[in-house]
Amino acid sequence: MNHNIVRILNRINRFFKELKSYVYSFLVFGSFKYFYIGKNASISGLKLNSIGKGCHLMDNSEIRGRVKIGNNVFIHENVLIRANMFSISIGDNTTINRNTNILSQVKIGANVSIAPNVVIIGANHVFADPNKTIKSQGSTSKGIVIEDDVWIATNSSILDGVTIGKGSVVAAGAVVNKDVPPYSVVGGVPAKILKSRLAN
Repeated sequence: MNHNIVRILNRINRFFKELKSYVYSFLVFGSFKYFYIGKNASISGLKLNSIGKGCHLMDNSEIRGRVKIGNNVFIHENVLIRANMFSISIGDNTTINRNTNILSQVKIGANVSIAPNVVIIGANHVFADPNKTIKSQGSTSKGIVIEDDVWIATNSSILDGVTIGKGSVVAAGAVVNKDVPPYSVVGGVPAKILKSRLAN
């Protein structure tokens, strides 16, 4: 197929995609540029005042339950954000990259960068009684707090009960199962402090 025809078809496709998003934004939020929603993206259970201006929810992503999103939050493709019976909040100017899962009780600050394939689960299964199935014993939740200006690198897992301090970096592939002091760099399984960003 001719390259010019492909370019024209791509532009037409992009135009209709943006038009759908503008119409959705206007019908739901009363403003054409309030919120961008991509192809096959879905939102359920949110109140109209719980999404800030200038946000993007890209293709095949899903937000479900009591979720509060600040201004200029960018959620890339194939992201699942599900609060279950808890709540999730995401601060201004935060970016959540593709294939990330954020579940249960989670509070994310402003200017946070979350790389692809990150798992953040603010809950745990109960498994104390070996005579019962794990599934039947329910779950607990202490919640996860990710403070402002944190970078969580690709393929990391953040476990329930953890607070990641302001300005910290979580290295790729880390499993964080305990609190991270502010301005720390952590890595490994389980994650350990590698250095402080404040050290000279």
